[in-house]
Amino acid sequence: MAIDKSINMSIEEICNQLGVTQDSLLNFLNGSDFNHQNKIVNEEKDAMFVIEKYQEHLNKMVSINKRSKETGSTYNNFLTRLKTYLLSTNPKLKVNELNEIILNDMIISSKGNPKKYSIRTVNKYHAIMKSILKFAFIMNYTTKDFGNKFTIEKTSLLPRYIKEEQLKSIFKILENFSKPYRCRAMIMFLLMTGCRVSEISNVKIKDFDIENNLITIYNGKGSKDRIIPMFPELKDEVLLYLQKSGMPRWDFKCDGFLFARDEGIERKRKFPRRTIQFLVERIKKNNPELSDITTHSFRHTFAVYYLKAGIKEHYLTEIMGHSDPKTTMTYTKLSGEDLRDAIINKFPFPFEILLKTINEDKNANSSRGT
Repeated sequence: MAIDKSINMSIEEICNQLGVTQDSLLNFLNGSDFNHQNKIVNEEKDAMFVIEKYQEHLNKMVSINKRSKETGSTYNNFLTRLKTYLLSTNPKLKVNELNEIILNDMIISSKGNPKKYSIRTVNKYHAIMKSILKFAFIMNYTTKDFGNKFTIEKTSLLPRYIKEEQLKSIFKILENFSKPYRCRAMIMFLLMTGCRVSEISNVKIKDFDIENNLITIYNGKGSKDRIIPMFPELKDEVLLYLQKSGMPRWDFKCDGFLFARDEGIERKRKFPRRTIQFLVERIKKNNPELSDITTHSFRHTFAVYYLKAGIKEHYLTEIMGHSDPKTTMTYTKLSGEDLRDAIINKFPFPFEILLKTINEDKNANSSRGT
């Protein structure tokens, strides 16, 4: 019963037992709470410190192939921009104070040249921020995981692919470029393999196996290897390119790059992915109707046409190098034009028979009514 008495004691009774005034007790309690809050704030590390540590962690992950070099490059570029922004605005910012407002201000003020970012790009930045804050919590650099401050917007994953007439226009434009044989081979490789542009940049002569008609992609996204079937048209196009670029015969022992700046037999200097991206930019400048295409559009195009041809989805998952089959399912979503054509081309449809029956019954009833 003594416990019940203590629970029901008033503040006045507590103060009498302690020998203090009510004001003293309240000030003590408020001061204690204030000090506790100060202690929590002081435990939070500076954002700059955490970002530096996160960057070290990221680079270690890349070095042991737990993250791809492409991912490492993307993350490092963003982290460098973030550090530059914080240094110029609030270098002492605590990690728990990072929020969407700060990130949005950084994006808008980037290089003094604000541009319109896609939702996917902004989502990528938010995902990196969430990863930083999760890392901070795991490493005890902050009192909790504040990643929920950053939201990922839902986006439509309907793939944008290149239509047949647009493809014809692209190859016609290539004929007017310098070294059209090389430009054509690059675009054909994008279109007929579904490879990412970074993967094409790294393909070597020996990986393009013309004896077995297979292309091996090493260390793709997620540090995975995969094998892609070689279409005859691509094989002919690439062999023509090799002949014109100083390699008369394909050599299965050659460790040089397929697309190389030092054309010849050794081919030690690969074309960086930015060069291939620039090729697509040049195509777009020559035809305003192609303004929406990117290097990734060719990957989408490969997947969509592959599925429209009736190939099974799990085969495409392997060829595209997707970890999750759900990602491949993105390409099964059809555009409005595809849906229209698919349905119209299936007529006559049972609906026609149903409508005909309904109309006949309607006319029969009308005749009886008269």
